Amino acid sequence: MNVIIILNKKRKVILLEKKKLQTYLIAPFVMSVFLGTGSVLADEQYVDSPLPETAVTEAQPSIQTEAADNSDRAVEIPEGVLPSESADVQEEPASNLTASTETEEAKDPVVQEGTAAANAEDETAVSINVEELQQLSESAEEASLRAASPDESQQELAAALETQMMSSAADAVLHTQTNQPQPVTLANITNKELAIAYQKPVASDERIMFAVWSDVNGQDDLVWYTADAAGAAYVDLSRHRSYGTYHIHTYSVRNSGNYGLDAMTVTVAEPQIETAIKQTGNGSFDIIISKVPQTITGIMVPVWSDQKGQDDLIWYTARQTQQGTYTVSVAVKNHNNDRGHYHANIYGYSTILGSQIGLASTSGFDNVDTRSNAAVSIANYAENKTTFDVVVAGSSTTKEIKAVNIAVWSQDKGQDDLKWYSPTVRNNRASATVNIANHSNRSDQYIVHVYTDYSDGTTVGTVLGSYKITKPAAKNTVTASLTSNGIAIKLDSNTVTDYSKVHFAVWSQDKGQDDLQWYQSSSSGTVTAPYSNHRGYGIYHIHAYLNDKGRMVGLSAKDFDIGQPNVKTAIAKATETSYTVTVSEIPAYISSIMLPVWTSHNGQDDLSWLTADRQANGTYTATINLRDHNFETGHYHVNVYGQSKIGNQFIGLSATEGFTVTETVRAADAAVAVTNHNAAAGRLEVVVTEKADGKIVKNVQVAAWSESNQANLAWYETTSVSNGKASVTVDAKNHGYIQGNYTVHAYINYNDGSTSGFDLGSYAFNAERPAVELPSYFIDISSHNGIISTAEFTSLKQQGIEGVVVKLTEGTSYTNPYARAQIANAQAAGIKVSAYHYSHYTTEAQARAEAQYFVSVAQSLGLSNATVMVNDMEESAMLPNINSNVQAWQNEMNRLGYNNVVHYTMASWLDIRGGQVSTSQFGLSNFWIAHYTNGYTYLSQEQAKALSYYSNAAAWQYTSVSPKLSHNLDENIDYTGRFTR
Repeated sequence: MNVIIILNKKRKVILLEKKKLQTYLIAPFVMSVFLGTGSVLADEQYVDSPLPETAVTEAQPSIQTEAADNSDRAVEIPEGVLPSESADVQEEPASNLTASTETEEAKDPVVQEGTAAANAEDETAVSINVEELQQLSESAEEASLRAASPDESQQELAAALETQMMSSAADAVLHTQTNQPQPVTLANITNKELAIAYQKPVASDERIMFAVWSDVNGQDDLVWYTADAAGAAYVDLSRHRSYGTYHIHTYSVRNSGNYGLDAMTVTVAEPQIETAIKQTGNGSFDIIISKVPQTITGIMVPVWSDQKGQDDLIWYTARQTQQGTYTVSVAVKNHNNDRGHYHANIYGYSTILGSQIGLASTSGFDNVDTRSNAAVSIANYAENKTTFDVVVAGSSTTKEIKAVNIAVWSQDKGQDDLKWYSPTVRNNRASATVNIANHSNRSDQYIVHVYTDYSDGTTVGTVLGSYKITKPAAKNTVTASLTSNGIAIKLDSNTVTDYSKVHFAVWSQDKGQDDLQWYQSSSSGTVTAPYSNHRGYGIYHIHAYLNDKGRMVGLSAKDFDIGQPNVKTAIAKATETSYTVTVSEIPAYISSIMLPVWTSHNGQDDLSWLTADRQANGTYTATINLRDHNFETGHYHVNVYGQSKIGNQFIGLSATEGFTVTETVRAADAAVAVTNHNAAAGRLEVVVTEKADGKIVKNVQVAAWSESNQANLAWYETTSVSNGKASVTVDAKNHGYIQGNYTVHAYINYNDGSTSGFDLGSYAFNAERPAVELPSYFIDISSHNGIISTAEFTSLKQQGIEGVVVKLTEGTSYTNPYARAQIANAQAAGIKVSAYHYSHYTTEAQARAEAQYFVSVAQSLGLSNATVMVNDMEESAMLPNINSNVQAWQNEMNRLGYNNVVHYTMASWLDIRGGQVSTSQFGLSNFWIAHYTNGYTYLSQEQAKALSYYSNAAAWQYTSVSPKLSHNLDENIDYTGRFTR
């Protein structure tokens, strides 16, 4: 709007419309001369940074412009608000850049009077030349200064200036009455810029500036823009980050002062896009987004199906197909091929807001299955049956069934007995059994409707019609049978609909109802009554009841006979030295069979109990070996006993006729062999092995000597026979370490009183008498003992310790981190070093792998192949197949060049103490045995030597609490010198 700018004494700019200016010119008053430099029309603040250069970016959405109402506004102009043309605008202090709040000031009384006299019909605003106004203002200012003195000539000059200014203003008004009003400033949106154009010529000494801010959050985004020489400036809307109304105030900055020229608003509208969705194929859909303004980039579309929430949510990035149009292609295979409705929303990145915003929520699309529906039918129907099945069967060529609901009711009395069935869907199939007992339970027509829900969101109703049911007579039948777990009871009923409400009372006739027990039926009408809950044989009573709302209604009863066991036995000769006993017709309540066997000779001195083995056909068999009875001739007695679950009793089942052995059987003698002969160590093993059909060994005696007159003869004896084997160790220490060829004889005494003698030949013993008097003593250590210094090892040696066994490894991955230092310090103190490996292997392959790991670490520590290498066996998991696994470990050690092998374990693991480790297989002299006779109380070396436990072994570990250092140590006695010399 064109206005007249006049400065009054209060430093206000008065914007006058044409009619009001005419009033001022006609009214009899004298205008005062006001001093000032300019004014600010709004609450704008200069920014304390350089004014922005204009920039051109992508087009913004179209905006609406509207001119501000500038009628008759008078705004306070604080001094120094707008800088002069020569001033440096860029770094002004904030205090100098603050503008006054834009307000409607009270109009000057003169203005009000002029307004009253104005022509009400003439509302056209006029303007005067600003430069002329400025010159008049300056002249008036000078006159005002002169008016401060009483000089009459100065007063006249001031009056003349007033007259001149009023005359110029009047001329301007009369001149502009014939001109049409032109806008001061225009604004338009291009890309993401707001283009502002000042419509007047820009004077050479003038700068045009625009204050721009959005309505959102007040003036927090106020930015000043300087127009170029043509009066244009470009606003980057991303600097303001808002949609909606924007304010634009125009200012003129001159050397002579700063002037507010215009105020206007524009509207930046939010994006209004359009969407369309079309199906492009089976399971393929395109989402088309159009009318996307250039201020929106990076279109994203989240898509998901109705099934299982948003488990298939995928964010798609739209591709631009043309200006303002984007497309997203959706394949339902990427959404688990879900059927039914899909949701799709539109998001985009706003370059104005600098963030992602929601643009639209579409109606989505439906993925409908075009395949045929599943087949719906009735099965297992007969008029005289009270049940039938409703089947909904789909396949790979039909729609996928999501749920099935079946409505059934009888025709009589409407739907008073309506019941819904909702069977589980499995493998695209569902079926439900309809029982008329769940309805009226009468003979009638039964109507069936089926509603099938498919995964594509559709539901199909099927009327299967009505089916006539003629209800048969009531049937409640109880059956019972014997099983290994108890009495299996079953109710077959055409009146009971819920078998879980059925209860069975069970008791034996013997001693009345003292063993009465109640059992609740399963949902199928079955239950098992454990034998252990009852006592006695004979008649058992079984009554069935229905719990009808707390009232027990009798349904049926049955008596069941559990007879006394009456087994059959058969004895047949299997070999010349064995017989097989077969026991058959064994009741289900018998859980095990045992056979006592003895001969008539010498009463029951050879009595043995055999455990029969159950066969696949339900019979039990046991083998009687004559060798267990010293191959005696005559009659053999055989009885049969069993463990009965009824009453938990061990009862006699049968006394057989037994069998008779008439021919004397010549039993084979045991086999004898020499193993583990070590001439350098002066040791060998004599191993005696019973034969399967041979005599049973009672004890073994071995004589060995090297002197011609048997001066160094020593006798060895063992009564330990395990798994048909016995072993004796011959050791040079028992012969005074006399070197030479030793003659070895073995004598085997059998249980039948006979004896067999064997000359086992001659064997060289070349063992040197040990420098250390035997027995000697050693310790074993691991990482738990830490680093033992050379001084500590020297102290141990002074206390009688001659050797140390250092733990090197465990399994196939662990190495003792202190081993190297422990070995070096022990050797420096003159103590012999051996090594042990803590074993875990449970297979032969693992045993070989652990042996390889042990040897590799030993070699890396410089231990020669003469070193005693110990297999430490303590893990109980090793016990199955332990002998074959240990043999594999030992063989691998020998293959790797380490032959001086010793096996360490607890005494309870050895066969000589009832364990599983075969001492005869590996030689007792190759075992280091742990056995703490005093528990965890220290046993001294003298006490250990006096006891000399396991003196035929390599060593005995007799304590784990040796006090020879500040912490406890394992202490051992060395019988052979292998660990100490």
